[in-house]
Amino acid sequence: WIFRRTSKSLPGSAAVTLALSPGGAMLLANLLQPPRCPLASPIRCQAPAQHHQPAASSSRGLLLRGAGSPVVKRLPAGDWLLWYHSGARVALATSPDGLRWSAPVAPDPLLPSTDWWVFDTAAVRPGDVLVISGPDAPSSPSRRPPPSSSAVYWLYYTGSNDARLAASPFPAADVAALPGLAISQDGRHWARIEGAHHTGALLGVGEDHPQGWEKRCAAAPKVVMHADGDLRMYYHSFDEMSQRHAVGVARSRDGIRWERVGKALEGGGPGSFDEGGVRQGHVVRDRAAGRYMMAYEGLDGNGGVSIGLAVSEDGLRGWRRCSESPALCSSEDDDEWDVAGVGAPCLVQMDGPYDWRLYYMGVGKDGEAAIGMAYSEGQGLPRFNRCDALLM
Repeated sequence: WIFRRTSKSLPGSAAVTLALSPGGAMLLANLLQPPRCPLASPIRCQAPAQHHQPAASSSRGLLLRGAGSPVVKRLPAGDWLLWYHSGARVALATSPDGLRWSAPVAPDPLLPSTDWWVFDTAAVRPGDVLVISGPDAPSSPSRRPPPSSSAVYWLYYTGSNDARLAASPFPAADVAALPGLAISQDGRHWARIEGAHHTGALLGVGEDHPQGWEKRCAAAPKVVMHADGDLRMYYHSFDEMSQRHAVGVARSRDGIRWERVGKALEGGGPGSFDEGGVRQGHVVRDRAAGRYMMAYEGLDGNGGVSIGLAVSEDGLRGWRRCSESPALCSSEDDDEWDVAGVGAPCLVQMDGPYDWRLYYMGVGKDGEAAIGMAYSEGQGLPRFNRCDALLM
């Protein structure tokens, strides 16, 4: 791989871009193999006795305050990583069990760019992370891996030049945002990879893509490696024709250059929990059923936000809702931390074929965002239950 400095329009402004030699292209192709991730022993939604204390009713499921957009990964050695947004930046926390999280790891993994011409000068939020790992991959990002490590982290993120992306947990529909990519060997220190768009983003919208339905944004990129040379990116945008958010999908051979496929999921019918549109679609491959599952934000007719589930056989078309009811709703108690809305879902399949964790962002009546966790057991996956333990 060769990193080169390139100028943009004015002298003195520069960025780091990635060029691939023939050998580098072969290395990239080798890295884009399905990661080998043997799972650790079963983990229950309960803390060790010495860390457990009764949960207050206002804290059920709460894991981390002042945070949103959770991206959770379970590493082969059993460690857990959580990338999230805190204000305008992306932060990282670690955990031995996915429940008790550390203070943010220094330095901040990703900050808004200082280059005036790019798409992410005001705020960045994590969308998804691909962990491309080999047998000698590091077990924790708290130390730099040895030179022989084959672990590579691919961070797909949302970037914006509009400060409102950092100011609100659920940004307004007119906030412009685009998807970006950064690559790291330790999960902390990142190098941005310049995309095909003139701002360095992976996709463009509006006048840059006049034939598309995405006129304002292409946000919250979630990426699934379907097969060697076949990656799918799920993102949301606002359709001005229908006046609703929808989830779209794009495909790529290398994870950098993307071609749009079309809409994957739109809002439901009148009176449904997602009649106002769908966004933040997180897609994972269900090991037990051999199909794809999507957790997404559903907006009702009054602007309320809950989390729904949909499934598809191939991950591209034929998405259908698992239920006409949300999988997780806002809390009903005014004193609870997630009473004003739940969203930004991140699904993690556990050791049992039908056991799932749902990490999500909740918003309180004061507007503060926090990250919590709910779990589901059973083949039907009708809805998720908040974790009962308050874990400090």
